[in-house]
Amino acid sequence: MVALARFGAQGQWEETWVCDGLVREHLGPAGVRFGRWPVRPLALPAGDGPAGAQAVRSAYGEELQALGPDFALHSADRVAVAPGDPRWPALRREFLAEHRHGDAEVRLFLAGTGLFTLRSGQGFLGLLCEAGEWVLLPAGLAHSFDAGEAPAFEALRLFGQPQGWLAHPTGAARPALPLYDDFVAQLLEQVGEDLAE
Repeated sequence: MVALARFGAQGQWEETWVCDGLVREHLGPAGVRFGRWPVRPLALPAGDGPAGAQAVRSAYGEELQALGPDFALHSADRVAVAPGDPRWPALRREFLAEHRHGDAEVRLFLAGTGLFTLRSGQGFLGLLCEAGEWVLLPAGLAHSFDAGEAPAFEALRLFGQPQGWLAHPTGAARPALPLYDDFVAQLLEQVGEDLAE
């Protein structure tokens, strides 16, 4: 289930949406697109690059074409992290540092969940995605990513640039925003309260 939360400039949680239509509507002003694709078997060569892009085109040609001229696939890779993965602390630090990309990035979750934090207007958006959901982040959008203390996700990262994942840290100050584990806990608490009403 997708979930989107809006945070104010000081990091206060303001609103939450869990309906696909409302999520799309509130991502639109930031230039972000969201949707669902089927999870298909896909063998990617090691590393990223044109061979990975060709494998993704073979499996997801129709879906990629539907993105229109906003996205031209030049490179693809797969990132998978499980609880206890010794690479996660270093990867997490890298992903949590707010950054931008020089071109658009599409992330398709094949398994598990992850949280994007996007700078939007005077505040921030927290977008929780799960398997079968994709998000297109436009070039230049400041964002970060987290999957928690015990990550369990697998995702395709599709890039409009041949170099693949290339981050440009913003170095900008940011209020304390919830990381993945706190975001999920607060979201579940809110949903429970809404159901009780």
